[in-house]
Formats: sequence, C-alpha cells, structure tokens
Amino acid sequence: RTHTLTHGRMNEERERRLRDGDGDRDRDKDRERGRDKDKDRDKDEPRVRDRSRNRDRDRDRRPGRDRKMRDRSPLRNGRGPMRQRDRQRVDRQKICPLLLRVFCKLGEHHKADDFKDPEKEPVDDEFQIYTWKDATLGELTSLIKGVRKAARRRTARLSFSFVYPDKTGKKVVRYVGQTFATRRSEDGTKSLADLHFETGDYLDVAIYLK
Repeated sequence: RTHTLTHGRMNEERERRLRDGDGDRDRDKDRERGRDKDKDRDKDEPRVRDRSRNRDRDRDRRPGRDRKMRDRSPLRNGRGPMRQRDRQRVDRQKICPLLLRVFCKLGEHHKADDFKDPEKEPVDDEFQIYTWKDATLGELTSLIKGVRKAARRRTARLSFSFVYPDKTGKKVVRYVGQTFATRRSEDGTKSLADLHFETGDYLDVAIYLK
C-alpha cells in the first residue's frame, strides 16, 4: 500500500511538471508573438514619418508659396519683379560707353514741350557724360554732384526722369526714381537697364533743396 501511494504521488508530480512545462511553453510563445508585433510596429513607424516628410516637402513646393517668395524681389518699375540674376551686366573693359545727355534744373523737371523742337532744347541746362547701361542712379548722382554745385548741398534731393519719344513721335517725360545727396535711397541701386533705358533717351534731373 505504501508503495502504491508513493507511485501515485510520483504520477501526480510527473503530471504537474508536464502541465507546468506546457504552461511555460505557452508563455514563451506569447512572448514571441509580442516581440513580432513590436517588430511590425517599428517597421510601420518609419513609413508614417516618411509620409509626413513627403507632405511637408509637397507643401513647400506649392505654386502659391513659390509665387509669394518671388514677389519679395525688387520691382521692375511696376512691371513685375526683377531678380538679381536677370539684371544686365556690362563688361566695361570690352563694351564702349554710351553718350548720355543730362538736363538738370533746380526746383522742377523740364516739361515735355521743352524737348518738342530739337532746335530749342534747354541746352543751357545740359551736360553730357559717358556711361553704361548698368550704371545706377547712385553712380549718376555722384557724377552730377561733380558738375552741379546745388546737388552737393546737404539737403539736396535729386529726382530722375527719362525723356524719349512715344509711338507717335511725341516726347514724353517719365519719372524713374530719386536719390539724396547725403544718404542712401532704395532707387539708388537701380540701374539704367533696370529702368528700361534705351540708347538715345535723355536723362532729366530736378534738384530740390529743402
């Protein structure tokens, strides 16, 4: 009887160990499944981040954004933006300068009628300089100050206009910008080419003193 009870306990102990072993294997399988799910989630996360990056990149490439950035460039005399690389550069060592007729008047611009008759142009107010189309209004201001004493006054303001014939042949005076004798101005960086100057146009300058 004692042998039978001992044998029965041994069987119970064996069955318990078998059950515990199955439970451990089940737990190991659950752990493996959990690790596999973590791996799959890690694979999906980079894709989500990549999609977010693509959306940001596409938003930056929208036409409206590009147009807004381009509109920040300097205006081409009201005819659209003029980018820095679009400006005409002249090799002054190879290109001959053009003759520019400059008419200066104190207190006001000349009228278009003053240039109507070539024989009656205001030559008393005229001087001529040789320059290039990439010359800026600031550069021209320095040249004018060397010729006109009034332009060297501390309070002097120089107003620039182009004089040229329209389609009918009638002379017109078109304002293009202004500079100051002792301080910088936004118009001072504009070149003749930026302002659509054509060879043969006159430059009319009004010198104002406060």
